[in-house]
Amino acid sequence: MAALIAFRNEFIEVSKREAGQRPASGKAHEGIDVLREAMTIASACMKHFRTNHLKADHVGIVPERGYDNIENQSKMALKFLEWYGEANKVKVQTAISAGGEKRVGNYHLDGWVEDKQLGIEINGCCWHGCSKCYPDDSIVLPNGKTAGKQRELDQQRLNFIKSQIRQLEVYWECEIENMLKKDREMRRKFESYIDNGPVEIRNSFFGGRTGPLRLFYKPKDGERISYFDVTSLYPFINVSTKYPVGHPTVHILNEDVSWTCSTDNKYDLSILKVFVIPPRKIDVPVLPVKLDDRLLFPLCASCARLYPKGKVEENYNCQHNDEQRGWVSTCTSLELNTALDEGYIVTKLFRVLEYTSSDEGLFRSYIAEFMAQKIHSSGFDDSIKGNIEAEDKFIEECKEMFDIKIEREKMVPNKGKRTQAKLCLNNLWGRFSLRNFGLSQCTVTDDPVKVRNLMDDSSKEVTGLDELTPEVVLISHLTKKDWIEEHDCSNVVISLWTTSAARIHLLRAMQQVVRSPGCTLLYTDTDSLIFAHPNESCPLQLGPHLGQFTDEYSRHNILEYCSGGAKQYGLKLQRKDQMNASPEYVLKIRGITLNWDVVVNQGMQYENFKSKVLKFC
Repeated sequence: MAALIAFRNEFIEVSKREAGQRPASGKAHEGIDVLREAMTIASACMKHFRTNHLKADHVGIVPERGYDNIENQSKMALKFLEWYGEANKVKVQTAISAGGEKRVGNYHLDGWVEDKQLGIEINGCCWHGCSKCYPDDSIVLPNGKTAGKQRELDQQRLNFIKSQIRQLEVYWECEIENMLKKDREMRRKFESYIDNGPVEIRNSFFGGRTGPLRLFYKPKDGERISYFDVTSLYPFINVSTKYPVGHPTVHILNEDVSWTCSTDNKYDLSILKVFVIPPRKIDVPVLPVKLDDRLLFPLCASCARLYPKGKVEENYNCQHNDEQRGWVSTCTSLELNTALDEGYIVTKLFRVLEYTSSDEGLFRSYIAEFMAQKIHSSGFDDSIKGNIEAEDKFIEECKEMFDIKIEREKMVPNKGKRTQAKLCLNNLWGRFSLRNFGLSQCTVTDDPVKVRNLMDDSSKEVTGLDELTPEVVLISHLTKKDWIEEHDCSNVVISLWTTSAARIHLLRAMQQVVRSPGCTLLYTDTDSLIFAHPNESCPLQLGPHLGQFTDEYSRHNILEYCSGGAKQYGLKLQRKDQMNASPEYVLKIRGITLNWDVVVNQGMQYENFKSKVLKFC
């Protein structure tokens, strides 16, 4: 409790501001009480950022359903119309056809078959008030209208359309879902169709690049293994990256293109949905894709699907053509441009969310504030401590490079303040992407009417009902995705832009290693690399500042490296100042806490781990 109170008092002091010190307001601020105003570190960071660093009306609230999902046809509708055309051997005109949707008076048809003068309408159940799913006329739909009113408006529209064309077929979303459940061939067709529908922004939100490039390595004579870590990778990205702000312009294009270099892409600050073909050979692949819940960087999507658990085959040769090797990628212009310059090709451009406004200093003052606190509470590095000239140079570089103001008299080590500063540096950017859906809520009540209303609420999915006492129940429920409302700082674009730029920063380091003579890349993990290189020639330079590299084991020689996959690796170490001492070991395995029981009784030790990996190889 004492530690919590100390943190509360410290955060109040950190977040206080005098009049005229805040971008969004000229008024003074008395500080943020985290116990009253924030339930998590991330929400406290966001509160501080919005209160003391963010300009008013500067960052947009990104709609969870995307920018082109409401006014345009859904992914399911487009796939159904493609299937309908194949199944009935007719050509269906849709929103992605050359002429766009068929226009009837002031209305547009989802599908149109010219030869039969047939119109096709596909209605989303919750948007049009399906009478099977929402029989009660008084139910309020996500568009704000009651189901009864929406059905009335739809009937007026359908009556007019029927008066103008020969035939009209109407399909409901729930009917199509039932057809898919019963028809395996239809289901297979849906899975094979190229996704050229609306941009789902979260499809471009990937994490860090993690995994082994070699499963085992022992340095040869004249070689050494190094483990380098990027200093504060995400804060560095926050302070050095140009972020899109405001809202984008939506371009629905569905064009065949032939992009082979970054200059072909005219959308400089954007999220693009494209069909991309990777090169057949490349030293470090660039673009990620999620297949079978795995984040991969493949050179063939079909091969990746063929081996969901991976495979070791030394002389494997891909037999797939370019269309089979490629995939639909929703990605930032940052990564797409990098990929194009590394040999990737874009053949289809489906949709673009183009931003015209950007901010290079969005997080600069926030990062500078807490980076200064972290440096102050860390003290000078041992390599320069006591050397006044070196210390002055470090202070000057912090100011010049990142506008971080370091005061010599505050350079006093303090583990508590350092931990707080690190938390504030790393917990802000991810808060923008907090999910708006799938978050469980609980209602505790003794009112039967409230229970009945919640059970009958079409916008809720009840997941649990627990009796706390004979009179009181706890109801667990979720808000269905079509009814979600964005939280007050919902902007997944900022988060995905951060991870995209971070992957490129790591990519550049990986390229430096593999393109340097005598170097071998062994393993990467978001902000770190393990690699072998000649004793006298290291491709990466160390430095004390944001975005530069530090040597994780500077006091050791790494004798062996071993990995069984992503987030599982081991190192055999020898202290440089104790060359005759027994080796030390580092073993990291995702999901397993290496306590005494696991290590001693169950034998989870480096040598056992290594033997299992070598047996697999």
